[in-house]
Amino acid sequence: MRVALKNLALKLVGCPYIWGGGNPWSGLDCSGFVIWIYQVFGLLPSGDWTAQLLYQHFAQRPRCAPGATIAGDVVFYGRDCESITHVMLSLGGGLVVGASGGGRACVNLAEAAKRGAMVKVKPWNYRLDLLACIQTMRGGMWDDAD
Repeated sequence: MRVALKNLALKLVGCPYIWGGGNPWSGLDCSGFVIWIYQVFGLLPSGDWTAQLLYQHFAQRPRCAPGATIAGDVVFYGRDCESITHVMLSLGGGLVVGASGGGRACVNLAEAAKRGAMVKVKPWNYRLDLLACIQTMRGGMWDDAD
């Protein structure tokens, strides 16, 4: 199942970043990307999630070192645990995938194109404010090859 989640996430590379976006057809923001993927696999209830609320939802799960993440783990960025500003999904192998490059002003496709804001694959340390890597898909049905 972890491979299926990783493959779905990679199929969204290039999808435009739209602030507040929650589906790949009209655009995704960082939390919208993670929420959409997780809900496809039944891993997250419906609701109005933000990066901060996702962190709070997963905060009690085990953490891991950035270099030890596997596909499907969640990587959070921000100043501190009360100021989460960004979230990505781990692909394993030192890479993350998610919607980035837009910010609050990126509310339409023209602005996304102008800023190069879209779902991208990046190294986990592409930002200096890495805060937490949380294990979300370990054991049981999730243990398949990366």
